[in-house]
Amino acid sequence: MDYGSLEQLFGEAVTASATGSPQRATEVPANMIIVTADDIRRSGARDIPGILRHVAGVDVMQWANDNSDVSVRGYNQAYAARTLVLIDGRQVYADYYGFIPWSALPVELSAIRQIEIVKGPNSALFGFNAVGGVINIITYNPRYDDVNTVSVRSGTQGLAEISGVTTMPLGNLGALRLSGGLRSDDEFATSIPLAMAGPPRTANGRMSIDADSVFELADNVEFGLEGSHTHARQNEVSPDYVWQDSDYETNSVKGQLTADTSIGLLKLTAYSNWISWRGTGNPALGVFSQHNQVTVVQAEDVFNLGADHTLRAAVEYRHNTADTTPMKGGTVSYDVISGSGMWNWHITPAVSLTNALRVDNLIWQRSGVIPADYPFTNQDWERSTTQISFNSGVLWVVGPADKLRLMASRGVELPNLVESGSLLIDLPYLQVTGTPFLKPTAVTNYEFAWDHDLPTLDAHLQLSAFHQHTDNIVSVGGGFIPTLTSLYAAPANIGSSDANGLELIAGGLFDRDWRWSLSYRAEFVKDNFLPFAEGGMDYVDYEHTTPKHLIKGNIGWASGNWEVDAYLNYQSRVSGLQTTGINTYLVPIGTYASLDGRLAYRLTDWATVSVSGQNLLQSAQRQTSGPYIERQIFATLTLNR
Repeated sequence: MDYGSLEQLFGEAVTASATGSPQRATEVPANMIIVTADDIRRSGARDIPGILRHVAGVDVMQWANDNSDVSVRGYNQAYAARTLVLIDGRQVYADYYGFIPWSALPVELSAIRQIEIVKGPNSALFGFNAVGGVINIITYNPRYDDVNTVSVRSGTQGLAEISGVTTMPLGNLGALRLSGGLRSDDEFATSIPLAMAGPPRTANGRMSIDADSVFELADNVEFGLEGSHTHARQNEVSPDYVWQDSDYETNSVKGQLTADTSIGLLKLTAYSNWISWRGTGNPALGVFSQHNQVTVVQAEDVFNLGADHTLRAAVEYRHNTADTTPMKGGTVSYDVISGSGMWNWHITPAVSLTNALRVDNLIWQRSGVIPADYPFTNQDWERSTTQISFNSGVLWVVGPADKLRLMASRGVELPNLVESGSLLIDLPYLQVTGTPFLKPTAVTNYEFAWDHDLPTLDAHLQLSAFHQHTDNIVSVGGGFIPTLTSLYAAPANIGSSDANGLELIAGGLFDRDWRWSLSYRAEFVKDNFLPFAEGGMDYVDYEHTTPKHLIKGNIGWASGNWEVDAYLNYQSRVSGLQTTGINTYLVPIGTYASLDGRLAYRLTDWATVSVSGQNLLQSAQRQTSGPYIERQIFATLTLNR
């Protein structure tokens, strides 16, 4: 899709990811915010979590210099696994646990055209395991976008980074985009809480390269081929709230064939992701290593029936496998066959209805060795489950300035490979395993949204209210399985949770050179856990760790060669989780406000220098139950051609 041409046509950022047809964000049958390339540049951020911390309704927990967890509408925790992250339609989260090691993503900020943040369950519209929200990263298309840029950055905490993007035409065949980056930095020096003590801090590092090509095979037929590699090392907080040193290596290859035909827009996509993780947490347990591969094949057709009906039909096959760790010799895997359909009906010029349904059939397998006196056999994994997700939304264009949306959705998070058996510790003093008997987590969301334009003020308002219910929440340490000679700790379903929330978002322009935004979210979560898991006792707590009040604001000015932006984040007091070694408990985290900023000057038409900072109000500030976060300041030189 030529996003640039469509943006000129619509006069604003557009998306085609929800229904397959170009739409404004306010016309999507889900609550979506689009962060543009201009927003990314002016954010002053050096990574994707740094950008997302400014977005209304997004929660970011920064544990370390390069380690953050991101969720949508609360429900954040270490190794957060409720958010689907895509790059150009390819799932990029670490499948073996379902979380996102952001430093290991093979994308440079200067290669991103826009980031789409979709709130609430959206599995039926966006894909597998999209239960809390979707972060959809759209990069520049080398066929339509000639992007050539290099950025050099240096700053506090020993930061040194270089990244670049170049686009090369391939004659009449198509075009190729190459991007890559190198980064090194030191870890924060603030003390690690004794409860989280792990290995000594190490230096962080990141290397990434990506090649993305598009070839025009015939009129209205194109083929895309992409390959990427990353290597990242970082200090991080593990799912059991222990400090650990992690090393990630990822590789991916993706092919996509698209044809605009008389029977619709046909798309065939196939990709494989490989991720290897090596981590050291508790020295007594030694080094963990995980090798995970997921292969996905998708086929879809987007077509019209008359002028008022757009439909999308899709099928998908997914194979996901990981070896056991730290005890080797076993393999846990699953196959998923999925079918989905979407129907967008323009009932009248002012009213449209979108319904989407997805069915996932998952089949588990396990092979290889098992410990003596293990509570399961390989045959226990010979199980299957069928789960249904849906999205339904009504859009009513009340008038030139007002839109109303009513939405209902259900998403399903299937158990990950670690929870299902790829984690296997068999020591004389500790036995830990996954289990094939976990129930999938289901999230149901009901939402109302009102969008209102104020043309005379060049401003826009959005008010939304939502209710969300989560069933069959999984805890990594929620159960024990006895055998004749030992007791295995294992994950378990521990209960449900409800959230009620209200979001108010406003933003606009004034006096030609100024822009502003302000958002407020109130959210009230009630966990309904089994007694042994209440009050933060079992590695999961949403009621006390989700802030009740979240405020974000931005003021920016641009004139001539200058740009200035400031971003304020305010979070009401919450609790965080720390560990005793066998369970967790709550610790208080006070109310805090943080300030980010950027000052930039365009030296020439092709060179810009900027100074940016994060957490500027204090030299060190407590934002999580982990180490205090330090102030960061860095300078960037960007060269464009």
